[in-house]
Amino acid sequence: MTQTNTPAPTPTAPVADLSMIPALSGRVNASLNLDFSRPFVQQIQAYLEGLGNDARGLRSVALVDQGVAAILMLPALEMLGGLPTVVFKGFGQDAPVVSVDLSVFRHNEVRLRRAELAHGEAFAGFTVLDGSGRGLTPVQLTELAALLNCEEGSIRTMNVQAGTKGQVDLTSAKGAVDGMADLLIQTGLTVEDWTSGRVIFLPGGMGNIGALQATAVHGLSEAWPRTIRLAADTGKVFHVAEVVDPQAMRQWAVGLAARLDGAIPVAVLSGEIPEAFRAALAVLAAEHGVEIRG
Repeated sequence: MTQTNTPAPTPTAPVADLSMIPALSGRVNASLNLDFSRPFVQQIQAYLEGLGNDARGLRSVALVDQGVAAILMLPALEMLGGLPTVVFKGFGQDAPVVSVDLSVFRHNEVRLRRAELAHGEAFAGFTVLDGSGRGLTPVQLTELAALLNCEEGSIRTMNVQAGTKGQVDLTSAKGAVDGMADLLIQTGLTVEDWTSGRVIFLPGGMGNIGALQATAVHGLSEAWPRTIRLAADTGKVFHVAEVVDPQAMRQWAVGLAARLDGAIPVAVLSGEIPEAFRAALAVLAAEHGVEIRG
């Protein structure tokens, strides 16, 4: 796994290609401010559309620190330039900046373990993987059943809370993902369960942990899991606000990439181009909003 531990950055030292949070600096800084009373998918899409071409080809990202929003970002970013490395900082002023290459984690550390999964009949109902460790209240279970159009009795919940009582070691890349694949495999879900489309994820509140766990789920299931978002009412009681489909963000992002391609003039170079000419042309292209390829 790619692992990078560096001292806490100064405000002017970029640690990622894109930062969605004020706490870390990026080559592009664009904070994502969420309205919890509105559906998240449209807000994430509007944010990425606003970034334009800055949303493409991102190798490293400091994700928004909200679990469901962070998860929705990943399939879109994957289609806009590949699954990125996530960059984050643990708690404390002197905490190191840590990076986890999600593509490496998914392919080399989780997907290879699919061979450990047993085969068997898929559960007929829905399985909620509870990354929060709090489970669902009776009211939340009723709300979820209504959104899924099923009986409450057809929903089962499995605790996959990461870390020790939810405390994840964010001081290293290894610590951040330690045991995540084990937790998922130990649920006993079969290959048929994982590929049924009826495994749903309830993340904890922290964005990076939710993103890491969702990536692990993808490694076993080959799909981004539908995800439950909870939101508090005026009395600070949490209810099921929505169930989002991150997998659908992939196709949306393909469409966004096509729209961006159509909006930008492209100059294609071929043959042996002198470096001095290429450099001068790059400056001119940047001034006039032209993309250089080749």
